[in-house]
Amino acid sequence: MKRLISSTLLCFAISAMLHAQESERPTFASILTPYLFPSDVSLSGKVLLFEKEWVKGKLLTANNTVVSNDSFLFNYDKIERRLLATTDFNKIFEIDWREFKAVLFYSHDTGFVFKHIYPLSNKDLFQVLINGNEKYSLYKTVHMKIVKEYYFNTGSFRVPERYLDLPEYCILFPNREYRIIHLLKRGPIERIFNLNPDYLKVSEYLNASTKSIYDEEDLKNLIKYLNKETL
Repeated sequence: MKRLISSTLLCFAISAMLHAQESERPTFASILTPYLFPSDVSLSGKVLLFEKEWVKGKLLTANNTVVSNDSFLFNYDKIERRLLATTDFNKIFEIDWREFKAVLFYSHDTGFVFKHIYPLSNKDLFQVLINGNEKYSLYKTVHMKIVKEYYFNTGSFRVPERYLDLPEYCILFPNREYRIIHLLKRGPIERIFNLNPDYLKVSEYLNASTKSIYDEEDLKNLIKYLNKETL
């Protein structure tokens, strides 16, 4: 696992090294701002990307500099779409989306890279599931919705809240176009690749399974299959 983190860190920093600028290099403290509106909801484990614990992290800033501070722990608010940081949980800071391009979260020898995909969304963070370079890439973001369920009980209405994760997948094509998919069924997947040169390969992959609904691992395997077959 430690090798995985090292390789992930290397990939994470390559862009910064290749596009390093001579302009002023920001410090970690310079991109932190106090989170002025924390609430029981925004800091609840239910709405955070890492529910049970906050994690370490490194940032690729807007001017392609990698910055970090091991004193801080990070999390991401899926409702407000805010990157949060703290040292003691008494003071919470946020990092404006304009200040960074990507973030590496790591916990227990496992790294998770998230990045902004600016043509698609400025504020959303997309997890890098497959980085295909010049081939197909696959990214994932999760939008959280608060669902209220109204029902009558002992003479009064009760309105409990339920938190619902809505995953969204972005497939970046070799020609740098992208397609979004929410429902992992055969029809929506095939429509994404309609008129694409790899349409027959997609159909071949889907025909090899009897599933009517696919999961994230199936989608990852499809992209890996296309990257293996695509020259």
